[in-house]
Amino acid sequence: MARRRRQEALGRVVGVGGLFGTAYGDIATSIYLVLGALGLSALGLTPLVILLVGVVFILTSWSYAEASSALPDASGATSFARRAFDPLTGFATAWALLLDSAVIVAMACLAVPHYLGALWPQLQDEPYDLAVGAGVLVLIVLLNVLGVQESVRLSSLTAALGFSTLVLLLVVGLFITLHPGDVWSQIQLGVAPTWGSLLWVLPLALGALLGIDTISSRAETALRPERDVPRALTLMPPIVVALAVGLALVALSVLPVESNVVPVDPATGLTKPVAVVPGDRAGVYMLVDDPGAVVYVPVRRVDGAYVIPAQRPAGPVVEQDGVMVTRLYGTLLGSDYLRDPVMGLVDGLPADLEWLARPLRVWVAVVVSLALVLVASSVVGGSGRIVYSLARHRQIPALLGRVGITRMTPYVGIILFGVVSGVLLLPKDPLLLFGLLGFGVALAFTLTHLSVIALRLREPALARPFVVPLQVRYRGVLVPLPAVIGAAACFTIWVVMIATHPAARLVGLVWLGAGVLFYLVYRRAAGHPLLRQPKETALPPAAMSNVDYDRILVPVNGTRLSDEMMVLACQLASEKGATIDVVYVVEVPMNLPIDASMERERARGTQILDVAMAVAAEFGVEAWPHLVPARRAGRAIVETAEEWDCDVVVIGSPRKLRSDARLVGSTVEYVLRNAPGEVLLNLVPHDYDLRSFDQPGLDTSAADDETVRE
Repeated sequence: MARRRRQEALGRVVGVGGLFGTAYGDIATSIYLVLGALGLSALGLTPLVILLVGVVFILTSWSYAEASSALPDASGATSFARRAFDPLTGFATAWALLLDSAVIVAMACLAVPHYLGALWPQLQDEPYDLAVGAGVLVLIVLLNVLGVQESVRLSSLTAALGFSTLVLLLVVGLFITLHPGDVWSQIQLGVAPTWGSLLWVLPLALGALLGIDTISSRAETALRPERDVPRALTLMPPIVVALAVGLALVALSVLPVESNVVPVDPATGLTKPVAVVPGDRAGVYMLVDDPGAVVYVPVRRVDGAYVIPAQRPAGPVVEQDGVMVTRLYGTLLGSDYLRDPVMGLVDGLPADLEWLARPLRVWVAVVVSLALVLVASSVVGGSGRIVYSLARHRQIPALLGRVGITRMTPYVGIILFGVVSGVLLLPKDPLLLFGLLGFGVALAFTLTHLSVIALRLREPALARPFVVPLQVRYRGVLVPLPAVIGAAACFTIWVVMIATHPAARLVGLVWLGAGVLFYLVYRRAAGHPLLRQPKETALPPAAMSNVDYDRILVPVNGTRLSDEMMVLACQLASEKGATIDVVYVVEVPMNLPIDASMERERARGTQILDVAMAVAAEFGVEAWPHLVPARRAGRAIVETAEEWDCDVVVIGSPRKLRSDARLVGSTVEYVLRNAPGEVLLNLVPHDYDLRSFDQPGLDTSAADDETVRE
């Protein structure tokens, strides 16, 4: 019989292993992707910055855990803000998150060729890096359009490999290369790093933790969201934060903060551009005037040459040999390894560990590249689900949230998000993408905390499988203190980003303004209220059922109608992944033995079955032919359905106009009364043209005679 199961909007397919794999893969972006950028700005204070932002992150993960377990929706923070406040606030949250998601996908795709550059150095050069990044983006869009199960299974394995690799690097670093005193001595607060660079890096550090919203968006596809999602959201963040702090300490031990002396132009107050050349090792540069001096600060390519660009001095300007000079501080972690910081940890191992570093370079290149592909894939999938949720709640046109029937994935949203990410691949300056990161995350995290607080006040009876600890009573309601602290911290970081990131301020506010305008125009045109959710028509339980067929039986007799039933069955089978049994009944007259040769009828049946098999092959459907001799066609069809355990019989019949009021012929009537499973009957008008389509060499006269008799 056909299998009927409850149909979830996007399909519940993610178990606890998949959630933990997704959790680690998404959150570990802070290590794989932006550890170098953190080192570029925070220098020796990078571990402390990670720790401070990590505390805010852990508080935020608690709020996400409570909200996700209570409201398991495909849009994460968007659904929280929509429920706690209004649809416009929810939309603004989603729209801001989509920008940051597109940025992190672009960054991950561009980082893949730089990690693989350890195996093929030319991949780090233009235009190969952009070509590989674009190819990775196309791949992950296809994976997500095909369905969430494929990426989740692979992410669990990659998460285990990536985690074990980073733990190995941490253990080696702690016992061999780590010198805490040396790390502490690298800090010259106000100069290395400057106060401005510390403020600049805070939104970036928070933005790297975008993966937490992607995990929350998986709640609707989790098998047990009330249990598994809070576990993933509360256990994984502290592990990743501790790992990131430890690796930052190790990185600053093997790639310490150093300085380069550069001349200063007294007229402008800026440093003069200094020419550099590539060193013996890929990614390392040397001063042209002093070939033995390594460059520790970021380098740019200008007119085919490499230079330390002009910039405002961070420290004092002094006279040296009659020339005004200053020191620029940096670390190879934030310059040469800006896009592949984990590879910097491997290259920084001592020379006596070359036996370990050589195979480890290959291993890191492969594992981290695969991990970044899956990180980007997870973010793309989560963003597609956000678009789907917006459409489902009538915040954007329904077309943008359309879901594929067979894979149950929001393919329109995924493809559109992939296009936006592709546009962000084009900028050549990685610092531009780093600067954009954090706009939507800080806003979404702030609203998540506020949503948890608001829902505690407005809906105290809401079922909450997980509750944020450390609560205080306010007006008779327990308010989570971590959510209050987290909201204040995240909003402060968002204000800092607006003040210190001109490009992000411009792009972010324009993006947000355009989105809000789009929302207002759509809601007004559709006749929906701007700040209230429109009333939804409740679907009957049957509308949430999905019917699957494993085997479909199609009787054929060479008429046009039976050919059409074969096409209909193939369309159904291709959607459900079913197998088709095609039966042609050779009716043996009573005056002949049942095993009579009847060569003409058998030859005709074979021809008709061959045509049916060709139709199945055209649709790519598995089909099996059956040539059955019998006294009565109806009984043979029913017995064949019983023998092959068919779920449904697909059959067509013209409507009869007879005095005995029979609606269909005797064969179809017998099948309807006695079929072991379901019957899909296509009843056509009585004057329907039953003549078969022209088939070379097919004798249709017998079929026409049979139709007249019936």
